[in-house]
Amino acid sequence: MTNTNDEEGKLILDLQDRIASKLNDLGYANDESAGDIIHHLAEVAVLGNKLFRISVPRFLALTKDRTAELADVAAELQHDLWEMREAIAEMEPQLVNLVNFLNP
Repeated sequence: MTNTNDEEGKLILDLQDRIASKLNDLGYANDESAGDIIHHLAEVAVLGNKLFRISVPRFLALTKDRTAELADVAAELQHDLWEMREAIAEMEPQLVNLVNFLNP
């Protein structure tokens, strides 16, 4: 699992750099708001990608006789969805600020 976490961490860092660059290009200099968007948007994107590429296909591939593995995958899905919900909730007010900035 460490390799997956390392890969996710690298993806998040890469996306954070790219999002920060984009916000800078847009002239969005609200440090607190931009920082929340940078951090949480990258996190949500990477978790969504993980759900799409790994977790859901793994859940679909397991047969009903492998209940212990299915339970583990379901718990991972629940955890990732909880993480996404938290990140979205924390980012949402900052996205409103960004939308207002982009639509004066």
